Amino acid sequence: MTKAGIYIHIPFCKTKCIYCDFYSVTKRDDSIENFVDCMVKEIRLNEKRLKNTTYDTIFFGGGTPSVLTEHQLEKILNALYKFYNIDKNAEVTLECNPGEITFEKLSHFRKIGINRLSIGFQSFSEKNLKFLGRLHSSEQSISTFNHARKAGFDNINIDLIYDIPKQKLKEWKNDLFLGTSLEPEHISAYSLTVEKNTALHSMVKNKTVIMPSEEVDKKMFLSTINYLEQKNYMHYEISNFSKKNKKCKHNLHYWRLEPYLAFGPGAHGFNGIKRWWNKKSIDYYLNKLKNNELPIESEEILSPKDTFNETIMNGLRLIEGAKIKKLNSYLDMDIKDYLEPYMEKWPYINNNGKNLTVKKEGLLFTDEIITDLFLI
Repeated sequence: MTKAGIYIHIPFCKTKCIYCDFYSVTKRDDSIENFVDCMVKEIRLNEKRLKNTTYDTIFFGGGTPSVLTEHQLEKILNALYKFYNIDKNAEVTLECNPGEITFEKLSHFRKIGINRLSIGFQSFSEKNLKFLGRLHSSEQSISTFNHARKAGFDNINIDLIYDIPKQKLKEWKNDLFLGTSLEPEHISAYSLTVEKNTALHSMVKNKTVIMPSEEVDKKMFLSTINYLEQKNYMHYEISNFSKKNKKCKHNLHYWRLEPYLAFGPGAHGFNGIKRWWNKKSIDYYLNKLKNNELPIESEEILSPKDTFNETIMNGLRLIEGAKIKKLNSYLDMDIKDYLEPYMEKWPYINNNGKNLTVKKEGLLFTDEIITDLFLI
């Protein structure tokens, strides 16, 4: 029986953060009830998409999934359990924003089966929160976390962002100190990336904002690894750290190029060979499903070259690396022979016979190594 994940995209937000390039909509709360009914329909219509599959993760992302009521969320969960074989010990994650979710709501979410939270702290600095377009305060982050603990959540991730314009290294170290003092089970620490079609991209393009230098980014990245490892967090993916047995199982499906279903506007699904995605339009999504049609915009079948490149791209982000057996299946030569021309330039590449990894001292160069190893 194949193990797979399920991603649920809830696109509703109060406001759009300057760095976010995920599909989201604001001022559409009047569409939420209809949206939930349409998602239940989409879940039913995809019932036979993956055969002989057990789903061991469900991830509610966005957008801001916590804008849904517990009844709306339960409606979606009930549909998933009705039409799919969900593992009884499935990891069920919900993303939420500090200050936008009450203790009562968190308690209800825990009772209906949500067992993991991912809370978007991003920073403990009021200045940096304001720059990023976040609506919450540092105090609200801590309060939401404490409410989650009180509601019974024993598996919590917090998101933190570094490499913010004008951010000092000591500010970032303070974020790490305050974050770890709460003792979350998981920390995602991301370098602020300038994505196209975001407000931040326009600011950088217009030179109203200057991003930190590559040297600053490297210092913050290395200080993150050193500090979190000292606090007994396992560095298991380039931007992710966890306590023992608390890795994000859902994201591991992505990084290991394993199958997953996805529902909601803009969501991408993958069956191991073919990828498909829904159109990034809530109106298109609602109209299509009203007529019992799937809101798929397009699909693609991955060639052996595509699959090799994606295995390299995702696998080398993992500290465990990419499986040699898998890589060899996409090549017309042994991976050892393929790597030979690159070994002098990149002595950080390690082939232990089972996995291809990037050594710790080479993590700063992971993106460059990945790009070099792509099949062209």
